[in-house]
Amino acid sequence: MICRTLFVIFLMTAAASAAEAQCGTERWPVKTTTDSDSQYVSRAAVPTTIAQLRAIQSPRPLLQANRMAPVEETIYSVTATLIAVKSEEDSDYRLVLADGEGRTIIAEIPSPSCSNGGAFASDIAGARVAFDARLAVPSDRLLSLGIPVEVHGVGFFDFLDGQPGAAPNGVELHPVTSINFSPLIPPAPPEASRRRAVTPVGSGHTTCTTPALTLALSAKSACPGSPVTLSWQASDPSASVVINGLGTALPSSGATTIGSTTAILYSGRAANGCGSGNEAVTVLSIDPPASASLTGPASLQQGSSGTLSVSVANASAWSLTSSLGNSISPSSGSNNGSFAVQYLASKSGGDVITLSATNACGSTQTTTPVSVISATPQPQPQPGGLLRCCDGTISPSCTSCANKQGCCSHHGGVCGC
Repeated sequence: MICRTLFVIFLMTAAASAAEAQCGTERWPVKTTTDSDSQYVSRAAVPTTIAQLRAIQSPRPLLQANRMAPVEETIYSVTATLIAVKSEEDSDYRLVLADGEGRTIIAEIPSPSCSNGGAFASDIAGARVAFDARLAVPSDRLLSLGIPVEVHGVGFFDFLDGQPGAAPNGVELHPVTSINFSPLIPPAPPEASRRRAVTPVGSGHTTCTTPALTLALSAKSACPGSPVTLSWQASDPSASVVINGLGTALPSSGATTIGSTTAILYSGRAANGCGSGNEAVTVLSIDPPASASLTGPASLQQGSSGTLSVSVANASAWSLTSSLGNSISPSSGSNNGSFAVQYLASKSGGDVITLSATNACGSTQTTTPVSVISATPQPQPQPGGLLRCCDGTISPSCTSCANKQGCCSHHGGVCGC
């Protein structure tokens, strides 16, 4: 019970400290298991080694929100030495793992607040809690360590942009789903003479420089199908450029118009006689359209009121109208979510209520019918009594004293009621 309580306290603390976390962009749904493909990830861990993971062929192009099977649908178990850790700008903990030969790969633990709703959200939070209970992670530098660990994590292909400790094929364990600081079989620590320096690629002296590539979008986000300009520039004017999904042997600089109905990722490299430079990546996000739903009573009596149930999402403004001109309150707003409005059935007939929701990408409409039933008029009471004709008879046709004109015309007229 005490352990369970401590876990809950750690979990709440981690969630609170991550509330203001800065999350990432590139392949972020896959990294945090918030993608639709995460349902296909098997929870059975497959034992492997760093050498085996580094030998996997790296696929291209990599997709923004879809997994590269089977690697990215597999949880791997690796026993290794944790030689460095750092908290990144996207709030991930970046772990560098090494084997006895000094080969390294990266494993990453996302912030729990960046993986909310993901298929492995609770596993990620648990791994983060376990790590925070053991180590304080700096954000300004790589912290050198030498701790044996057993790490479980989902296979992931990252882009090669010079990350310290990255595998040559970009394979990672991302996200880490659990970490054990007391592995049953301790790993062989990397010998000092074999350990690869965990420093950014290109930080040493060299006589030949590979070209850097810059990718830029005229807009980071756009409405579905809207044109956006993708431009690129290599640091070496003589370099050739490859952009996945766009082309190979492209000139060192250029631009093209793109468009998509879903988020799309572009990655590329520039190459010259010295080789290929680090990968450059950019992501075009798609703004969601406004959506709306509306329900209400099928019928109402004229003069009565009813409740309309409204749901609006991704809208900058919404409005409600009645085809009969009946009153709706409130009839417009800028709030999103689910809420109720009041409808007054003052006019009878077949009414149609229309809900319109709008944002920068356009508008959407939905309707619901309401039958307003007319109120039946009640007969007005008439003065009572019988008409007495002057010849002493009772009028055979007139029964009201309210209107005596024409009554008893053949009986000497009306002489009383």
